[in-house]
Amino acid sequence: MFFGIAAAGSAQSNLVDLGRAVGGQQVRLDMSSLQRVSDRSVDFLYYLGNDARYSQANCNAGSWTTFLDGSVHYPQSDTTARMVQIVCEEGLGTTQAPSTTRWVVFDPPSNVRDRPHGNIQCVVNSQRTINVYGSQGDWLITDTCGSQGFIHNSQVRSTR
Repeated sequence: MFFGIAAAGSAQSNLVDLGRAVGGQQVRLDMSSLQRVSDRSVDFLYYLGNDARYSQANCNAGSWTTFLDGSVHYPQSDTTARMVQIVCEEGLGTTQAPSTTRWVVFDPPSNVRDRPHGNIQCVVNSQRTINVYGSQGDWLITDTCGSQGFIHNSQVRSTR
């Protein structure tokens, strides 16, 4: 699950140590998290020290955006430059469909929140299809607002 809250067990075996960031933290990339989003974008998970960073690479710009805070980053070290290169080469080079699922917001308006029962990030005001990356209890994890957010499962139906 791409946006899982904690990586554990089998996910650890897919981590690749890339080296150190400019701040000295170890950078590890979860190779199993790579998901092509478009012809230029790949979603991925990396660890900066022990902190999980759910992100999307913009392969044309050579940058990545972290979903939690929406910050855009450009490589400042050989390690982060290699991370973007690997994410883009591996993520865009695959012909497999991403492991996201598509869901329909069927009863708008529907709130997307920053965490389950948290602050509203945005409101989906019309019936539309959204990406869902996993779940936390009754809440589905989505990027509908442009960053990681949560929508209650009563508001959506799977398209599969």
